[in-house]
Amino acid sequence: MRKLPHLFLAGLFILLVNPQLPMANAGSVTEVISQGSTTLPVIIGVKGLPDVSNPFDESIAKVTAKINRPDNSVITANAFWYQEFKIQNINNQRSTVKVGEPYWRLAFSSVAAGKYSISFDAAIDGKNISIEPISVTTTYATLPKVATRGVSFIRGEKPFVPIAYNIAWANRFEEIERYEQWFSRASKSGVNVARVWMASWSLGIEWTDTGLGDYSKRLDRAWLLDQVFAIAAKYNIGIDLVLINHGAFSTSTNPEWYSNPYYSSNGGPISNPAEFATNAQAWSFWERRLNYIIARYSAYPSLFTWEWWNEVNFTPISSTDLTAWIAKSTAVLNSRDAYRTLRTSSWSSAASMQNWNNLDYVVTHVYDPADPIKSLGVQADVLRAAFPNKPILVGEMGSGTVTEDPFTDPTGLHLHNSQWAATFVGFAGPASYWWWDNYVDPLGFWGHTKGIAVLTDGLDVASMKPSRGLSIPQTSLLTLSSQSTTLGWIRHNNFDRSAKTQQLLDAAILALKLKKKIQQTFPDPISNGGKINLSVEVDGTYNVVFLNTFTGKKIASQSVTSNAKSLRISVPKFTGDIAFRVERVIS
Repeated sequence: MRKLPHLFLAGLFILLVNPQLPMANAGSVTEVISQGSTTLPVIIGVKGLPDVSNPFDESIAKVTAKINRPDNSVITANAFWYQEFKIQNINNQRSTVKVGEPYWRLAFSSVAAGKYSISFDAAIDGKNISIEPISVTTTYATLPKVATRGVSFIRGEKPFVPIAYNIAWANRFEEIERYEQWFSRASKSGVNVARVWMASWSLGIEWTDTGLGDYSKRLDRAWLLDQVFAIAAKYNIGIDLVLINHGAFSTSTNPEWYSNPYYSSNGGPISNPAEFATNAQAWSFWERRLNYIIARYSAYPSLFTWEWWNEVNFTPISSTDLTAWIAKSTAVLNSRDAYRTLRTSSWSSAASMQNWNNLDYVVTHVYDPADPIKSLGVQADVLRAAFPNKPILVGEMGSGTVTEDPFTDPTGLHLHNSQWAATFVGFAGPASYWWWDNYVDPLGFWGHTKGIAVLTDGLDVASMKPSRGLSIPQTSLLTLSSQSTTLGWIRHNNFDRSAKTQQLLDAAILALKLKKKIQQTFPDPISNGGKINLSVEVDGTYNVVFLNTFTGKKIASQSVTSNAKSLRISVPKFTGDIAFRVERVIS
């Protein structure tokens, strides 16, 4: 019998006595999957590690990376279990198909050009596994994540105005082509944020078909969300990622509770959705899911916000329990998200006054057919008084909660007014409209944001002072002002959905009275223009440029010198509404 070398025996004895020492894994290979870009993370693959029963359970398998950056700072990030897919179409029946074998991936952001050295710690089935370190040298720095400063959003040191739409989901297996279509069209008009849901019927990774804590059966959904992030990066659109929709834990509003894997009748740990925020076992499953989502998506520069809930007030979770749950979830983010992505949540418009202490900005939802100048003005005043040091946004907007009526509003007038009114009454950007798939896109309304994107370019509108001024007859004048710049929006009072509805009603009554055909179309109102006065902080010469609110194209310009800190401006004739930008000439 051949004798074993003494050194081998000694090493074997040490391993048997102390099984926690790293074991060599000859089959593991690290490789660069993607070098990343200014808008995409670097992706590293770790292949050949032993298979486990549940790669999402960190007590069974956990792969952690230490990333040394070019500036000698160090961050840690967790790898995530990954499966590649493709979409196949056979006889017009679409499905996802696996490509290759699953493996571990690591995502990190190249925040500065240079060399990144990555070492790994892996604990697989109770054994520490040795993984080959790897280095990547990049030639770029990713776009910095959007942050908040007081009432404003910033990216780097530049102001950031979120020009957003809800683009929450697409039909199954159509996600790639639909998001390509929607993001492409939206971005051409300055849209830079999209609100996307991880809903059960869409991009959610955990539901009844998976059970709790093992996402293997929905890795295709995670892969599709990867594609959405990539498309967003292509068009410079940030993702506001909604992690939980209210229906998943509601028995009354868009109820999905009875299909929820957390429900005890489906094998879950709780019998009532309110227990989700307090039950220890429910928390452990939620924390596992959150850890996986952070590992997979936090490094994307195009991740704008983690949004905990959509309209959580439609669940039975109490305010006290929810506050504690958000605090615990925030602590997980603080420990795992190395990029300090923004955090928010949402309540419906009837329940906006909640605890926002662990959230970076405040969101309200408004579904109201009334003139947005009035409805949003009230909301902004209340929210700004309650939260003077946080940005405020309209996260959802529409004329109704059931549908948007193309017959009542065939030109998107309410959408248009909502975006402009939100910006001018004190919100940090235009209202984010709903009904993207059955109203905005089919009727080609993405372009409504073009004018406001041009007008606000380079400005921190959230910090500018909103006010109402004396306007020309039959119009409203709203302004935003800073020391050197004033923005203005003049709108005819009849250039509003509710005014158009009243015109239609009056015409119907008249037609019935006279027994004539009902007039169903009405021309947009025209203003002949006139003179307005604007207050300025410093006397001097100012350039005034008037813009088309839909296209952003210049209509007219003039140079005006102030007198006693007042400017007298000539407003040209316009249809519907008009915008202007006034800037002091610095000699």
